[in-house]
Formats: sequence, structure tokens, C-alpha cells
Amino acid sequence: MSIISQIIGYPLGWIMWLIYQICHNYVFSIVIFTLITKIIMLPLSLKTQKSTASMQALQPKLEKLKKQYANNQEKYNEETMKLYSEEGINPMASCWPTLIQFPILYGIFDVVYRPITHIIRIDSDIIDAAKEIVLNSTTYGAEKHFQIRPEMYIVQAVNDPQYVSLFADSKFSELVEKVRDFAAHSTLFGVDMSLTPTLSPDVWNKSAIVLAMIPLLSGVFQVIMSVYSQRRQKKMNPGASSQASGMNFMFYVMPVISVWIAFSYPAAIGFYWASSSFFSLVQQIILNKFYTPEYVAKVIEKDKRKRKNKKKQGVMERYQQLLAEQQGTQNGGSRKNTITAAARVSDDDDDGNTEVKLSKSKQKEYERMLIREARRRQAEKYGDEFIDDDDD
Repeated sequence: MSIISQIIGYPLGWIMWLIYQICHNYVFSIVIFTLITKIIMLPLSLKTQKSTASMQALQPKLEKLKKQYANNQEKYNEETMKLYSEEGINPMASCWPTLIQFPILYGIFDVVYRPITHIIRIDSDIIDAAKEIVLNSTTYGAEKHFQIRPEMYIVQAVNDPQYVSLFADSKFSELVEKVRDFAAHSTLFGVDMSLTPTLSPDVWNKSAIVLAMIPLLSGVFQVIMSVYSQRRQKKMNPGASSQASGMNFMFYVMPVISVWIAFSYPAAIGFYWASSSFFSLVQQIILNKFYTPEYVAKVIEKDKRKRKNKKKQGVMERYQQLLAEQQGTQNGGSRKNTITAAARVSDDDDDGNTEVKLSKSKQKEYERMLIREARRRQAEKYGDEFIDDDDD
């Protein structure tokens, strides 16, 4: 995590610090920071959405191939890859944006989990000293998640009257002052977000209820996201519903796990997860409204035309190069270049992947050139003298 925090966490930490300087409220800062990070990762989300929608649009053709080659797996795989190539779809394209998002997410978590480093900005030596005190002299040090994210527990300890004397040393004066100011501006409905939620508080007062609601809301948003995604997938591809049934377990277990983890950390972390889940849900709804089956069909067709035009343009460029090399040959250049260029253009035409439309004059010139080259090769093969009628 140290490498990730230095490469990604610190730049994002400056963003979080700037937001906090403007609004001076940690809860609002988390909301704004979450929104900004969603915007930063929007291009990756768009690529994933486009790839997923393209694959969904291709499902009927894939199902047809599956039925057609049900008894020939090798032929099915071959035709499937051919279909992907014709449609210009990479089945792994949706994976890359997701993989790229992981280090960014780790950097985001680092910012949220380390407010003393990224927002309060205390020297690391002072943070390490405070960590040792909290670890060895408080009940917070016994928390099983302390070693993973100690700064949230340092905030709790500094604001706990029971342990205030542990930070009496003058070297902690700046830490104590800034942490207390930070805690005063880290409340939601008057509830301190550095506290850890629990389902068994000493008394069910306002603070206990608000704290308990944060992890639960995080899980609720994730469940809604899972249900919405499943319904969307079923609508786009009804045949895949049975195949996806095995994923139902994970769809509903993961939110439960996240709720359990959120009850183990200070509430600010659960609040970030709830905010992130909410914005993800909103983003997914908007993208699905935009990436309709009709729109996806248009995008696929547009991409096909672009690839076709690009291939045509490439062949035309090689054709122009061929004519230039031929001119050089007529002026005393090497005929070997002409043969090589003609072979390149001929190979492109023989593949059947590119349809080249030339003007009648260029087509005739191209055909005469090929005939000349064929005659010259024939003469060389039998040791005859080749006379180029077109040479000056």
C-alpha cells in the first residue's frame, strides 16, 4: 500500500485537502471528493459500459453460433473469434478499465483512511509516535483493524478524555490542536464520524442510530445496484439469466460483507462507502439510459465504417507509394522495390478484408503495371530479354 499511496494516494490527498480547505467540513469533503473521483474515472467507466453493451448486443449472434456448433467446440471457438473480429469487439476490453480502476480505488481508500496525513498534514514522525502511544496505552490499540488504518483510531484517542494525558508532551501540541479542530468539523447531524458504529450500544440515542444507519445504507445501496444490474442484464439478454444465476449469491453476499466491515471501522469510512455506492448507482442508471440497444447498434455500425475506411485509406496510401516507386524504376531506380510494393498491395487485395475502389484510369495503370511485372518475371525465369514497352 505504501507505493500506491505515494503514487496515487498523495495526489488525490491534495485534492481532498483542497476540498476541505474550501468547505472545512469532513463529511461534505467526502461527498465532494467521491463525486470528483467518479468524474476522474468516468472515461474508464464509459469504456467499460460501451464494451459491456456491445457484448450484450452480440449475445443473440453468439447464441446462434452456440446452437449451430453445439457438437463442435473447436469450430464454435473459431467462428466466435471470427465474429468478434468482424464486429470489432474485444471480449476482454471491459476487463482492462476495471483493472486500471483498482489502483485508483486503493489510492482513494488511502486518502479516506489517513486523514491526519492527507488533510491535517502532520509530520510522519509525530504520527508514528502517536501510533505507538495509542497501540500500547489505549483500548483502541486492541482493535483488530488498528494496524491496517491506525489514523482513524488516533483521532478517537486524541478526543477521548480518558487518554488526553497521553498526549501532554509538547511535540504533540500541533497534533492535538488540529485533530480536535478536525473532529469538530467531522460530524453528520451532530454525530462524530470518527466513532465506530455498533448494533449493541449502551443506549440507543441519536448518535447510536445515525452511526448504525451509515453501514446499513452502504449495504442497501449496493443491493439496489445489484438488483438493478441483474434486471438490466435480463432485459438486454434474456438468455443469459440462467447463466448468471450462479452469480446471485455473490451479488447479495458482498453487500453483507461490506456492511460487516463498515461496522468494524470508524463511521467516516462507512460514510465514504455509502456515498460511493450511491454515486455509482446514479452513474449506472444514467449510463444505461444513454447506452440503449439502438444507440449501441449505431456505435457498432459507426466503428465498422471507421475500420473499413481506415483499411481503404491504408491500401490507397500503399498504392500511391507503389506508383511513386514505379516512377522511380522508370527513371533508373531498382525494379525490386516495384515488385515488393506490388506484392504488398496484391496481398491486401487477396485477403478479402479490404474493398479498394480505384478510378478507371488508376485501375488500368495498376493492371498494366502488374502485367509488366509478370512479363519481366517470366523473362527472367527463362533467361529471355525483357523489353519494357512503356519505358522511354
